Amino acid sequence: MKIAITSISAALVLVLALAWPAVGSDSGSITITMTGAGEISISLDKTGWPLGTVTPNTEYLTSPAIQWCTLKVEGDTHVNTYIVGEDARWTADPAAYKWTLSSDGSNGENIYGLWFRIYLDTDRGYVPITKIAGEFWPHSGGTSLSPGATKQFGLKLVTPTSFAGGREMQTKITISAVAG
Repeated sequence: MKIAITSISAALVLVLALAWPAVGSDSGSITITMTGAGEISISLDKTGWPLGTVTPNTEYLTSPAIQWCTLKVEGDTHVNTYIVGEDARWTADPAAYKWTLSSDGSNGENIYGLWFRIYLDTDRGYVPITKIAGEFWPHSGGTSLSPGATKQFGLKLVTPTSFAGGREMQTKITISAVAG
């Protein structure tokens, strides 16, 4: 069984912060002034994790474990980042076979766990990646990432307890940013 996490995409989002001061006049007109926010941009120095052949019920870590990939804030705006995963699909026929991404990082029959860990984050260890976007950085009590800031992180895969062999599987992780 070969698996590759071939697409870790950093979503580039441009958000306009709208300030809508309304000014009235005797003529009944309203003036709306809108000011655009700065550029929100993040980048990743890795976009794939080719694992090769994997076996059931086994844990795999990126190497180095928690300094494998670097996220960098490229824009000129403080950001909060979020992470979300997807089911792993058979590359030859994505509709025919999949592994379901666990909602808590555990594994089971055709269910796999995917985790991330941020280097020097002493408050958390590995955190499950789910199909519902969760905080990447900052987490509770943290501060947003400033322009030019970086965060190194690693991934952990826990393969299903059992699965159909001989199929190349692929999944995608998306890290997105919003103004912080």
